[in-house]
Amino acid sequence: MDLALAALKRVPYLAAASSKGLARLAERCECRQLERGQLLFLEGEPVTHFFVVEAGWIRVYKSGPRGQKQLVLHMEGPGASVAEVAVFLEEERYPASAEAVEPSEVIAVPREALFELMEAEPTVARAVARYLAARQRELLRLVSKLTFQDVLERLVFYLVERLEADGQGFELPTNAELAGILGTVPEIVSRKLWKLYREGLIELEGRRVRVTEPAYLLAKFWPRREGRRGP
Repeated sequence: MDLALAALKRVPYLAAASSKGLARLAERCECRQLERGQLLFLEGEPVTHFFVVEAGWIRVYKSGPRGQKQLVLHMEGPGASVAEVAVFLEEERYPASAEAVEPSEVIAVPREALFELMEAEPTVARAVARYLAARQRELLRLVSKLTFQDVLERLVFYLVERLEADGQGFELPTNAELAGILGTVPEIVSRKLWKLYREGLIELEGRRVRVTEPAYLLAKFWPRREGRRGP
């Protein structure tokens, strides 16, 4: 219970709960260990829980009609929650799939337990509403990127955002994983990375990357940026 309680306290919309309410919620949670590549849930399965990431990284993705292509919707690390939107859907089925991209630990929170907490504590309900609105904004950003930016522009923004978050020398995911994040295929990712490397805009050592001139990179490939980090 101590591990679950500590994990729940890190989730912004659950931090609005009272100590007693959060403790009751933690009592109904369970801890799950996932190996790299192990599914957390599959698209179309009944929604029973949402999940708080305690350790590792979870990738949420949609597959193509024949399962041949994946679009990564988001990736979540420690302190983030996964499938919290799904618990409010009328059809009560997960609209996407999720898997561990490395050995991970998650706290499974029963959907009914969340509903009971929200009914008992209106401050939590308001916090959840604000969080879902922010998620909607993120989805609109993703749609905008896929619609109005080409693959190279999306790759540039990904590299600069990773640089800002992790510093120089961050490690890239595999080309297949990166293709899912960017909404393309691995072959195109490989060509675009090689283009940036050939022009001296990035340095590569295995999967580790240094972005040599981030400001110039953005100006060159996204002149419409106008000082914004993204669309």
